[in-house]
Amino acid sequence: MNIVDQWLPKNVYCYSQVFCTDDYAEIMNLSPDLALNMKSILPEALVNTSQARQVSYLAGRGCALSALKMAGDVPRSTLGRTSKGLLDWPQRFVGSISHAMVEGDGVAIAVVARSNEHQSIAIDCEPVFTLDHANEIALLTASENELRLGERLGFSRELWLTMVYSLKETLFKLLYSHVNCFMPFEAAEILSFDVETGQACLMLSVDWGDLPVGQRYWLQLKDVEVDRVGRCVVSFGAE
Repeated sequence: MNIVDQWLPKNVYCYSQVFCTDDYAEIMNLSPDLALNMKSILPEALVNTSQARQVSYLAGRGCALSALKMAGDVPRSTLGRTSKGLLDWPQRFVGSISHAMVEGDGVAIAVVARSNEHQSIAIDCEPVFTLDHANEIALLTASENELRLGERLGFSRELWLTMVYSLKETLFKLLYSHVNCFMPFEAAEILSFDVETGQACLMLSVDWGDLPVGQRYWLQLKDVEVDRVGRCVVSFGAE
């Protein structure tokens, strides 16, 4: 399954899965090895968490395995974790995972590319925020310039703030290897967004490791309707 079919670059492989957060059966169908070995696969921090979080974690790992298979990786049943708790992608591959949950349903999505074609790739999927949630995070997520940009483009406040959040999350994932930490939202600013193409231009507001302030990146965003989950925005970036 691919909720962003015909949208990503041809050398990027994507797999997504809609799942019920209170039923392991769908995860069993996606990747039986993951579900059968759940206790050994779940990180310690998730062992005593809710079933919804555990199912979401497994769904993401299952999507990653499926995307790796599409990219030509050898069959494997699990994926390791780095010392910082991030997914340890196999040699010759780079990738990214995102999860989104709404009440009892969720969607997981993974993208994979060969490391000789991309240094890094990143994806983020977010259900469109409620207006109350958008207002709660507005000052944390967006600058005054970004809020005015959304108004000029004619987006509702809740949709635009979801887009801003998703685009910045994608940029943070994409550039993580340059700083080895996740930067605050004010560390980047959205300069423009093309409504027709879905392309956004983001500029670094501070130095990010070896990346200088002012450097620009172009990301893609798509507004999608996900079965059982509802309206979501999906952002993607590559370098």
